[in-house]
Amino acid sequence: MMFLIFNIYAIKSIKMKTIKCYFYAILFLIPFTVSAQDLSCVVGDIRKANTENEYVQVRNQLERLCIVNPKEWLAHYYLAYTDVQLSFRVASKEEKMKYINDAQTNLKKLSDMSEADMSEVYTLKGFRLYALIASDPQSNGPKYFGEITLSYEKALGVNPNNPRAIMLSALFKNDMAKFMNKSYENFNQDMEKAATLFAGESTTALTPSWGKEWLDRALINN
Repeated sequence: MMFLIFNIYAIKSIKMKTIKCYFYAILFLIPFTVSAQDLSCVVGDIRKANTENEYVQVRNQLERLCIVNPKEWLAHYYLAYTDVQLSFRVASKEEKMKYINDAQTNLKKLSDMSEADMSEVYTLKGFRLYALIASDPQSNGPKYFGEITLSYEKALGVNPNNPRAIMLSALFKNDMAKFMNKSYENFNQDMEKAATLFAGESTTALTPSWGKEWLDRALINN
């Protein structure tokens, strides 16, 4: 009888321990689950954002996500991307430089994250430099010409079919050619390739898919 009671107690004890393990496992996973869900929602908001206020709102959410899950490369990536976009939308040079510098801080963090897509990171580094040049073309154009070119070369070295890298590289080369009263001969070819690659990208995945609006604008204005 005592043996039976002991066995029943032991079984209950094992069940309680198992339940506790499941409970703690769920508690451990909750922050990461919430973070993934939040990131999905924020990425959707980023893709719809256009105004300064809309980008400020998603920026606040991304800052929180970076705190909750500091090793999530996409949160830091989109925070840097949002800062670059904001630098184009604010009026004062001080505000522009603040966002450009903040973008650089998160880009440095991405360089140390093994899961980060380095083709996208290098492309975003180039995009940030493009914003830096746009803030002061006369001073920053000659200063950062080599660095922005190298960023896009590195991006295409990792992934030669990255439409953002192809498009932004072509836009920069075309702008530089115009500045010297010349033309970039491969501009249309590069933009057509980027357009084809953009068409094949998923617009629902969390991975970067931005840039087509820049391509469409460039084709209209060129």
